[in-house]
Amino acid sequence: MLIVLGTGCAAAQPESPAGKPRAENGILRLDGHRFDRDGNVVLEGEWFFYWRRLLTPLELLSPSAETLKSVQTMELPGFWSGRTVNGEKLEGSGYATYRLKVKVDDPVNHLALYVPSIRTAYKVWVNGELMAEVGTLGKDLQSSVPRYKSQVVRIDKGGIGTLDIVLQVSNFHHRLGGVLKPLELGSVDGINDRVYSSLALEMIIIGSLLSMGLYHIGLYALRRKERGALFFGVFCVLVGIRATLTGSVVLYYFLKDLPWLTGIRIEYICFFIGVPAILMFVRSLYPLEVRREAVRTAQGLGLFFSVAVFFFPAPWFTYFIPIYQVITVIGCIYMMMCIGQALVRRREGAVFAVVGSGSYITSVVIDILYYNQWIRFGEVSSYGLLFCVFMTSFILSAKSAKAYRSVETLSRQMREMNQGLEEKIRERTAELQQINRSLEKMNEDLARMETSRRHLLSNISHDLGTPMTLIQGYVEALIDGVVTQPDQQQKYLKLIHGRIIGLSRLIADLFQLSKLEARQLDFDIRPVPADDFIRYFEERYELELAGAGLRFEMISHVMKPADSDPAWIRVDLDRIDQVLTNIIYNAVKHTPAGGLIQLLFILDEYSLVVQVQDNGTGIDPEDLPYIFDRFYKKDKSRNTARGGSGLGLAIAKEIIDYHGGRIWAQSMVGQGACLAFMLPLVNPAE
Repeated sequence: MLIVLGTGCAAAQPESPAGKPRAENGILRLDGHRFDRDGNVVLEGEWFFYWRRLLTPLELLSPSAETLKSVQTMELPGFWSGRTVNGEKLEGSGYATYRLKVKVDDPVNHLALYVPSIRTAYKVWVNGELMAEVGTLGKDLQSSVPRYKSQVVRIDKGGIGTLDIVLQVSNFHHRLGGVLKPLELGSVDGINDRVYSSLALEMIIIGSLLSMGLYHIGLYALRRKERGALFFGVFCVLVGIRATLTGSVVLYYFLKDLPWLTGIRIEYICFFIGVPAILMFVRSLYPLEVRREAVRTAQGLGLFFSVAVFFFPAPWFTYFIPIYQVITVIGCIYMMMCIGQALVRRREGAVFAVVGSGSYITSVVIDILYYNQWIRFGEVSSYGLLFCVFMTSFILSAKSAKAYRSVETLSRQMREMNQGLEEKIRERTAELQQINRSLEKMNEDLARMETSRRHLLSNISHDLGTPMTLIQGYVEALIDGVVTQPDQQQKYLKLIHGRIIGLSRLIADLFQLSKLEARQLDFDIRPVPADDFIRYFEERYELELAGAGLRFEMISHVMKPADSDPAWIRVDLDRIDQVLTNIIYNAVKHTPAGGLIQLLFILDEYSLVVQVQDNGTGIDPEDLPYIFDRFYKKDKSRNTARGGSGLGLAIAKEIIDYHGGRIWAQSMVGQGACLAFMLPLVNPAE
């Protein structure tokens, strides 16, 4: 697990692979290195080191005898704490100057230098130009001001093949002084990518930890019995906040004026409280394995060190960390022993607890070794915790699953007890629903039939009365001998015959309209290509209209894109032919000899529009809304003129409605009329 986590954190703290350039005796040679091809260079290795000297680049260009005498080499990255220089063992408090000459033969003129956060104040020069300054350098506690901040500085080589990097560092506020993380040199894009990817990864980790923490705290707020969710949520929030103050110190990007002392205290308090919080969580899972006394001890120690951070000044409270790290290691060992016992006793979720806690504890140990400079990689506890969070979610899921199984068992038992009753209820309910649906359908059919019946009776009484009265009069005249001449009798018989034919046509139309309204007329609706539909009616009416002394034109307009799919409509061709016949012959009645009747087809992306345009007498505006009503009786109406039944347009409207279309009319008196209907396009596969 140590090997896996160590390998995984290499992206966060880059190490120099074999064969990569490394500084020797204060010089780093980058012969043949191309930053756009070979990537960034970690400036690690031997830097010149001047202890207790804050030297400027100008002073280093003409070094004095004392400067030459005090020069040493120092391995970077690394703290100077515990190192020996000129026979003196260095402490964390102090100040020094680092210097590195980088031999670059890359022709690019613009490079970038990534300077990580350094404890606890620094200045950086490149080729004698001050590039970055964080905090205030000083030679004692009173004159220095600490601050954490990483920076990216842009370097203009100007054709110079050597970069002279001078780094001044002072530290009087932390137990460890020096440069923990390496500087990096690369192209502007390469350094920016490194910084952005590192920040993005840290933000993902921090966001995940804070989200999971708040989620578990929310679970506790909803159900107070879940105290384990509260402890784990608090622990996740603490580690998430601490993660914002380590690594790239993300919190300082949002709170630029946050004092260094406040930030370091928040970081330490999160660490001190986190240990008892995770121990309390483990006890909530396995109360028989984790002793209450151990939890009380951890709580007391965490509270003591947290309070001490506020009462002790810097750098004294930073010396608490090694002590608490030992306590943390002991607590981790005890916690793993307890979880191991839970695993042996087959406690619920113990396997996930072993894997998750083991991963997190391993990452904590790695961080402890890293901060004490015993290993070269670290700051992976956030990753370990994130994995632990996922494992913990499995434990909580197992609890939820167990609760669901219990509920399902009780539900199954109740179903078995009431199975007979429930089965009867379901059967009766299904029967009632079926009967209800049948009744609803019957009611709808009856309502339509009743409406159709009323209309039929009304229409019969309305429009059959006059023709029947006329026929009766003609017959009575013949019977009474009023008409005695043979030619007059023949004339009366022809009138009677004509009226009877009109009545037959009227009755047929009435029955057809009634069946349409009641949806009792069969339709043979099929998908038809719109092009075939148009061709079907190209020459359908030309000869008949020519025989009536009228001119006929058929025009089609296609408004769809040329590369679109073929258009289809769903129609009953015979019924649509009936609609067009009714409309066209209605136009014939009102168009004088020599007039023009046009049949237009307009096809767009959504519909097919069919228009019948004539240049006849036209329709008054007040009549337009009513021309599709049955038996609209007005002298100017086109429905009943010249012996029509007055039902043709009403039948046409019912047929178009059945097809899901729409029919309408436009006209001006003396300028002809236009009757049109629309049929929607469909997908033939549906």
